[in-house]
Amino acid sequence: MHAARAASGRRVAYVIGSYPLLTTTFIDREIDLLRRFGLQVEVTALRRPHGPLSADQRHLVDGVRYVLPVPLRDLLRSHLTFLLGRPVRFWRILAHLVARPHPDLRSRARTVLHFGEGVHVAYLLRGGRYRHLHAHFVDRAAIVALVAGRLLDIPFSATAHANDIYVSPVLLPDKLAAASFVATCTRYNADHLRAVADGIPVDIVCIYHGLDVTSYDPTGGPAPPARPTILAVGQLKEKKGFRHLMVACRMLRDRGLDFACRIVGEGPDRTVLQARIRELGLEEVVELLGALEHADVVNLYRTATLFTLPCIVSGDGDRDGIPNVILEAMAMQLPVVSTWHSGIPEAVVDGTTGVLVPPEDPEALADALERLLNDETLRSDMGRRGREMVATRFDVAANVRQLMGRFDQVHA
Repeated sequence: MHAARAASGRRVAYVIGSYPLLTTTFIDREIDLLRRFGLQVEVTALRRPHGPLSADQRHLVDGVRYVLPVPLRDLLRSHLTFLLGRPVRFWRILAHLVARPHPDLRSRARTVLHFGEGVHVAYLLRGGRYRHLHAHFVDRAAIVALVAGRLLDIPFSATAHANDIYVSPVLLPDKLAAASFVATCTRYNADHLRAVADGIPVDIVCIYHGLDVTSYDPTGGPAPPARPTILAVGQLKEKKGFRHLMVACRMLRDRGLDFACRIVGEGPDRTVLQARIRELGLEEVVELLGALEHADVVNLYRTATLFTLPCIVSGDGDRDGIPNVILEAMAMQLPVVSTWHSGIPEAVVDGTTGVLVPPEDPEALADALERLLNDETLRSDMGRRGREMVATRFDVAANVRQLMGRFDQVHA
């Protein structure tokens, strides 16, 4: 209640690259709870969503202010407003951003474009209606928020995730230094960002994404399949480690285990994975289900024997934090087999809520899967403890209140 009172009458503008997306439902939950707690959150997205949306997300589009494409007349108006009204500030911000180190000329040119977007966002948000800007992802959204915040004389903060800080980040130390605080979703990320800051005084806090465990009921649902089922959920991308899962499944078949493996998700590696399934003779074992509605995924959790996501660091440095599907599986009382990777050990406690194996080690993965497939008591114990872990450390309401507290500290 204290946070709600402190937030009353206060408006925060969220700046996000594309919103909403199927892969960022954690942002949906965060915004919904902030509003319920009394914070007036308005979302400015640079681009409209690409790809399918869930039934719950389709109505969100109507409440979002979209920036691009910008009519040339409107873009000129916004830039002239600040060129004439705050010329020194305008040129100082642009000069600083362009002069900072960039990996190549193309990224420097993109910074100029993002500066232009930031000027236009400042124009859209002018008038003193907002006291704070918050960028989700420390990528171009953070540059836009930084520029808009400086032009409007209001603070900005950001939430850092994974690919935005590990895959060719641009101006990351500058964004960290300029932000009033930076939240990130794992302790692993927080340590990395402090190392990037390299002595720059920055306020970095780990605030986990979370779930409302009461929304995940492991009971009921359709009848379980005849064969034990290994379930995986994630984008069909290199960092999810699905090609290693394919090899592990072949090993399990060679050991004489009868099981099914079902993978939910869509992505650029579908064709490669389909070919790998054929090469390994797994057509009767592994099924790629594509992207599904959340309710359908929950039903798959109910009928699965265990959950796996053997995450790795991809060739370009991309990696996961703590995939939300791991938390969902734990909330559904499924034991989890994953890897000693990034922030995953902060949720999956090896031997307690699941089993962790080295990344890119199909044999170790097969051993862990076999162990759980053959031990119902162990699966039950790990599933129960996993749900307890989500209900405590990853309670979404408690974690969003922590974010509310950070907003309050900035404006105390």
